Amino acid sequence: MTVLAVRAAGSLSGAAPLDPPEGRDPWAQNDETARLSAAERAREAAAGPLVPAEDVPLVLLHAFPLSSLMWEPLVRHLPKVPVLMVDLPGAGLSPSIDPVSIEGAALAVATSLEELGVQRAVIAGISMGGYVALQLMASRSDLISGVILMHTKATPDTPETQAGRLATARNVLDTSSVQSLTPMAGKMISEASKVSQPELEGQLKRWILESTPDGVAWAEEAMATRPGYLDVLRASGLPATVIAGEEDPFSSVADAEAMADALGPGTNLVVISSVGHLSPLESPSMTARILREAYQRLCA
Repeated sequence: MTVLAVRAAGSLSGAAPLDPPEGRDPWAQNDETARLSAAERAREAAAGPLVPAEDVPLVLLHAFPLSSLMWEPLVRHLPKVPVLMVDLPGAGLSPSIDPVSIEGAALAVATSLEELGVQRAVIAGISMGGYVALQLMASRSDLISGVILMHTKATPDTPETQAGRLATARNVLDTSSVQSLTPMAGKMISEASKVSQPELEGQLKRWILESTPDGVAWAEEAMATRPGYLDVLRASGLPATVIAGEEDPFSSVADAEAMADALGPGTNLVVISSVGHLSPLESPSMTARILREAYQRLCA
């Protein structure tokens, strides 16, 4: 199993084996020499696991069609939390993998974390990252201390949405371009965010254009074939926080309520006003506070 690219932040950012080599931009996506697997980094470590056994990291799984770059504004507000940010298959510095499925992505994430020495983690997934978090709950609950489900849903795609995803996958491969995805930038954030952060939509477009046709197609096909997870939530017994955006056009408040109901009593549901699908970028300080409080509660 190919392991994935992982970034460290917060209280883990000083761990030398996880840091990029001197002089390298830790957020650059176009540096092929930075494509080091977790196993390679482990072999280079001077001694011991890269993540101390006593640490329960907060693992951040990004949205489509972005990468771990999207967490940068948020993690600046989490200096005392051990954070790991994973590039999902085909995104950022991570290669595409077989099989093309959310199940495959979850297995790759679990393998990557174990290579880093992680024994237990709080998993926070947004959008597509949320689907991977849900699959981890289904297949690797032993690795999870708690889960934070952000701007996501536990139901499978409708036939219409599934057909649209597969059509997008074919288009980006046929044209060798991801240009057709750039309109997503304006749809993913609220009108209030466009006013308060006029540069954000442009930044999202630049990040989208840094994705690859192969990576986009991988993600679209994986999401299109994912199962539903409401039964997994009902049976999980894991402590959880569910976060929704009041103006999210992709994952509604009703979707969040359905997940919270399935998880049962004790689940914390937070609806953030005036944000769309990307609260870590639209309101990084507030979202970081919510994640910090959730992390502390889920680690207790």
